[in-house]
Amino acid sequence: MQAFRKYPLLILFTVFLLVTAVADMFISRREFSEMENRYLAQRPEFSLSQLFLNEYTPKYEKYVNDQFVGRDQWITLKSVSESAMGKIENNGVVYGRGHYMFENYQTADNRRIQMNIGFLNQFFDQYKDETRITVAVIPNSYQILTDYLPRGLQNIDQKAYVLDSYSRMSKTAKKLDLISAMENAVNDAKKNNPNSFSGTEDLVYYRTDHHWTTLGSYNAYRAFAQSLGLKAVELTDLEQIRHEQPDFYGSYYSKCKLFSAVPDKIDYYDIPFTSFTIDGMEKSTLYDESKWSGRDKHAAFLWGNNGVSIIKSNNNLNHVDGKTTRVMLIKDSYGNSFAPFLTYSYDEVYVIDARSLTGKMSELMSQTDFDDVLVMYNFMNFSSDTNIARLTY
Repeated sequence: MQAFRKYPLLILFTVFLLVTAVADMFISRREFSEMENRYLAQRPEFSLSQLFLNEYTPKYEKYVNDQFVGRDQWITLKSVSESAMGKIENNGVVYGRGHYMFENYQTADNRRIQMNIGFLNQFFDQYKDETRITVAVIPNSYQILTDYLPRGLQNIDQKAYVLDSYSRMSKTAKKLDLISAMENAVNDAKKNNPNSFSGTEDLVYYRTDHHWTTLGSYNAYRAFAQSLGLKAVELTDLEQIRHEQPDFYGSYYSKCKLFSAVPDKIDYYDIPFTSFTIDGMEKSTLYDESKWSGRDKHAAFLWGNNGVSIIKSNNNLNHVDGKTTRVMLIKDSYGNSFAPFLTYSYDEVYVIDARSLTGKMSELMSQTDFDDVLVMYNFMNFSSDTNIARLTY
């Protein structure tokens, strides 16, 4: 008792370590964390060679961190304590007004941007005589939702970067201004709802996720169609579906675990089609229904990121008898909610994700005649993706 009175914190901390160490021996090892929406590290296989090369220890530390007993509860406690201290950032995510979350993005990889511009120029020049090509760099949410940013956030100016990148790209490709399209969409939402606008589902980006909403992707589709003189479907002509339960906590929430986060709702549309294949496998729906009940609901769109997806339909408002029009969309995950709208401007829609592409782009381009090719990446991915080089193969 005298020792306890002298060193209470030391003794309590020792007891805590012993209890957690024993508990850790009996807990089951999880493969996936629903809360963090990611796969957790598993126990690495020991070898002397890895130990001497200092490869084993970092893997084991990551494994211990990922599998620590009560991990989810500790993460929540950390979020609560930091919020109580007035902290507005956690793990690279900053908290804005209206319950919006944004990336803390103060530097960009200029070398990677220049490399990707070079790869795209090779692609543009290689196929300039075969098809009409458009490039579109999507602004991320903080660039558009300026009314919701916390004061003092010094993120890079994506508009300046995009304009500079466009100026360095081959003149053989059209450049689509999606920054103006997204700004106009936000302004229209505010204008149409002057009394009830709350900065929630009416905007073009999610609160807790880095993607644009389905409304955002529609506005980008309309801007693309109009830039080419094509008819675009009106949202009022489509059947809207809102997946209500459970709520959607996206990628930003998975990073920061803000205890007071307000969840998002996901809207999608019942878009008819005659055929939908993913890497040659036939699908009966455009959406992976199993994902709606999981943490990563955005993965439901177009069944996630796949190599080659092909949508055929009778939706094309520009259809000409005796002719089949085709568009190829080369995209990141932003394109998954965007692609189905293209069925209203083309007979066939080919969706390519270079990260999952098993064949060569040159083979795809030689096997099929495309009226249009759209290369579309969100800015943060465009400035970091190492797979754009695959377009040149």
